[in-house]
Amino acid sequence: MRAIVTRAGLFGAGLRTQRAVSTMTSSSGRDLSLNRADFSEVLRVKAFRIPSRKCQLAVSTLGDDLLCRPKIRPVQKDASPETRLVLLKEDIVERADVCAPFREVAEREGYDIVDFEVPLDYSHFSADQVLKRLLPENVETPSSFELVGPIAHLNLRKEHEPFKNLIGEVILDKNPVVKTVVNKVGTIENEFRVFQMEVLAGEANFETEVREHGLRFKLDYSKVYWNSRLENEHQRLVSKFKPKEVICDMMGGIGPFAVPAGKKGCVVYANDLNPDSFRYLQQNITINKVGNQVQAFNLDAREFVRLLVGGSSESIDKLGLDGKVSTPVKFDHAIMNLPASAIQFLDVFNGLFDGGVWSGAMPWIHCYTFVKGDEPDVEIMEMCEKHLGGKLGEDVSIHRVRDVAPSKIMVCVSFRLLESVGLKRDIGECIMKSDGNVHSGVLHPRPDEVDTPTSPKRQKLV
Repeated sequence: MRAIVTRAGLFGAGLRTQRAVSTMTSSSGRDLSLNRADFSEVLRVKAFRIPSRKCQLAVSTLGDDLLCRPKIRPVQKDASPETRLVLLKEDIVERADVCAPFREVAEREGYDIVDFEVPLDYSHFSADQVLKRLLPENVETPSSFELVGPIAHLNLRKEHEPFKNLIGEVILDKNPVVKTVVNKVGTIENEFRVFQMEVLAGEANFETEVREHGLRFKLDYSKVYWNSRLENEHQRLVSKFKPKEVICDMMGGIGPFAVPAGKKGCVVYANDLNPDSFRYLQQNITINKVGNQVQAFNLDAREFVRLLVGGSSESIDKLGLDGKVSTPVKFDHAIMNLPASAIQFLDVFNGLFDGGVWSGAMPWIHCYTFVKGDEPDVEIMEMCEKHLGGKLGEDVSIHRVRDVAPSKIMVCVSFRLLESVGLKRDIGECIMKSDGNVHSGVLHPRPDEVDTPTSPKRQKLV
């Protein structure tokens, strides 16, 4: 097994403590036991007897032919202080099995090959090796987990259900940094995108701290959304921002985009509807000393953007910006990081900006969404245009973030908003859509009237 994102995987062999025998019963009535004493055995291997002064050269020459097992040194003491025993991997049974370069040296120097016994116990076996012994042959060993601070997050399959506590206990044993093992239960259906979890082993403590590119983020894993697999994506998008640019982070979570952008010198208005995310966002702003650059808000995403560009005294009061900044706020980038539903919020930009107040280029919009694995980029853009209620234009890129499932990928659609879509129009030019929002009937038609984009400058999925 391996741990996603972190460098420590389930192959880690560190045993925290020797515990009593743990016994549990599956739903089928079968006893499932983790008896650590059952792993006591003797490993018999071959070894070369080599003069002590030549061991280093022998080890470098043997390479992959050396014994490689957790907590076992490949060079052991011999009866004589003048020699050492260099242990060989298990499938080498005679001199002819070792690599040719060392075989020649061994024959020339007359090195003896001898039997050697290595006493093993539970601590010498990786989590994968332990679980392969304990689980039925028809049950696949879990291959990976996500590590969030000291919390190991598993997505176990239905076949693992009778053995989930056993799996959790082994992971806890074999990964010294892990204090809690949780399993995702069901699908994410609440508006805050927080999944239900069950504790399989360890402490029921979900508050932790993680680090990304030198920045610290506090969070309660049971109350806010966090995905360590997105670390590179956070860095990728922030790298596109320039110091002093203004960022509107509409669904900012605990600050994975807002905090590094603020550290870079951007001015960031970060918002999240989840009160717990808002609370941890405030803490992370303080921890990383970006309070002069980043302001946190706890509003609905549409309301937040409308207030930000509203320019009224009501907007200032609701945002709590009195004396801090004047509205409307002119931002260079808008981040929409809620892949399950962010695309549905694109309509907020249709006719949002007052042309008499807004000057310069329209902002870049960075919208995260899920698409089918084989969905063409043209169809992805059509989907965005449908929700936006207007064309995306020619400055469009679609970045493949990660595979979520075999037929589901997460992408980031980035485009510069067109003035013909973003600027307000006179009431005579407008039509009223069924959702109650006013849109220009001349320059950006109804979603069901949007033509298929054919611009040659549109970029394909990358």
